[in-house]
Amino acid sequence: MVKMFCRNNGKLYLEYEAYGRTVQKSTRLPDTPLNRSMIQKEVIPALQAKILRGDFSVDVPKKFSHYSEIFLRSKIHNKTYKRITMHVEQINVYFGDIRIDKIKRSDIKNWVQDMLETRSPKTVRNYMASLVGVIDVAIDHEVIHNNVARNIKLPEHDVEEIEPFTDDEVRRILDAADGFLKLYLAIGFFTGMRMGEILGLMWSDIDLDKKVIRVRRSVVDGNVTTPKTKKSIREVPILDDLLPYLEFTGKSLWLFVKADGFRVNRFGENHYREWRVLLATLGIKYRKPYATRHTFIVSMLKHSDMSIMQIAQLVGHSTTQMIIRNYGKFIKGEHLKVDRKLKLFTDKSADSSA
Repeated sequence: MVKMFCRNNGKLYLEYEAYGRTVQKSTRLPDTPLNRSMIQKEVIPALQAKILRGDFSVDVPKKFSHYSEIFLRSKIHNKTYKRITMHVEQINVYFGDIRIDKIKRSDIKNWVQDMLETRSPKTVRNYMASLVGVIDVAIDHEVIHNNVARNIKLPEHDVEEIEPFTDDEVRRILDAADGFLKLYLAIGFFTGMRMGEILGLMWSDIDLDKKVIRVRRSVVDGNVTTPKTKKSIREVPILDDLLPYLEFTGKSLWLFVKADGFRVNRFGENHYREWRVLLATLGIKYRKPYATRHTFIVSMLKHSDMSIMQIAQLVGHSTTQMIIRNYGKFIKGEHLKVDRKLKLFTDKSADSSA
């Protein structure tokens, strides 16, 4: 017997038994009286006849790994394809050999608990996005009806404590650093650019006449791509303190190149090691290299005359929300620095005629 029903998406579906399985198939038609009548009179009788004749094929559920391959093919042009691939490979270790319709919600929860032992909630959320995507592929192939990975509750991820470097620490770090690290850190401290944006710089992006850096690209997972958002494509002023570090070498089109002449495609483990040693040698508390961006933003909030909106635009944000949420604690009391002699309601025309 074939039954017709409507899902929350407003589309009509058919449910029937075939080869010992309950199958639900979308008609892709909206739920209207006309469509219901047509399906009842034409589609359902034809479907029942096919089932009785045995010339009806049903897609049999396959292993999780099968649908993960289809999912990855759909993401091949994604900027974070390499990262998604890594996530899927790790998920396949756990679920790859299990038939997709045999994966239970309890299995997902157990996997999440295992992941949380070695990874942060934020990282697990990224893995979950890929897991949900793979199972959605199986739903599209109509071998399962529900995504058991959706709405799995994860603990709130810890908000990273922002701890900018002090002015003295910045000076000591730049004095002690050399080579790749010196140039990278100088640009980070004096522009607030993101790690990928810094690594994506070419010498043609540096305009010393106009004293600006044009942010046009970023390096993500080793690949050159467009910046994070449209607002991230921008011009950044070159402060006088940064100028001494921007000496054109003529060796490459890129600012950051390896010994073999190829561009540096990531802030690698050797760079992290050099960074850790540098801070330890100086007796400075460890922060991630991304702290150069935090330091720039906080310094601009404290020492410049720019508005929060201007600073947000300077570092590639479209609104002030991110600045206020992440750095608000560093600008407490700024409103009290107002000039007490400021006259808000003075008749300026009277003053000018005097």
